[in-house]
Amino acid sequence: FVSHYQCPVAAGETRVACEGGKNGIMPTNLGAHPHFHDRGALKWYTSLSEGLAAAKAERKKVFIEYGRAACGACRALVEGAIPHEAVKARLNESFVAVAIDCDQPATEVEDLRDLHMPWARSLPFVFYTDEKGQFLHGTSGGRSAAELLDDIAQVASRK
Repeated sequence: FVSHYQCPVAAGETRVACEGGKNGIMPTNLGAHPHFHDRGALKWYTSLSEGLAAAKAERKKVFIEYGRAACGACRALVEGAIPHEAVKARLNESFVAVAIDCDQPATEVEDLRDLHMPWARSLPFVFYTDEKGQFLHGTSGGRSAAELLDDIAQVASRK
């Protein structure tokens, strides 16, 4: 994967000072992931309630990435696997994306984790829900594009 600190500046992006005083590239479009640069693959919500409202309006399911800025596997997921053409297409087709910072988690997301994935220990946690927030599937730890496609296919087929 390529870190957003190494990405060239493209249309719709700007060079900004980032954590630790490093110069980095951060998307300027609304709906960007709060920590990582997914190369414009998805429109991200940063609250579950907003993501659920969008999912209901768009008749889609919800893809929740629960991680932190200092997580290498989280970065690999968002910057490496999600921008993969097939993953990006399937997620945009069937899901609304929500990014939750595990250092400032929403109670509703912690409840999903505690109730449905108490075994989860490795970030990122990925939760898939319906438009009402009902848990459908979840994973813990890094995921390759192929693994994400398998997860998405499993969840997208559920009513």
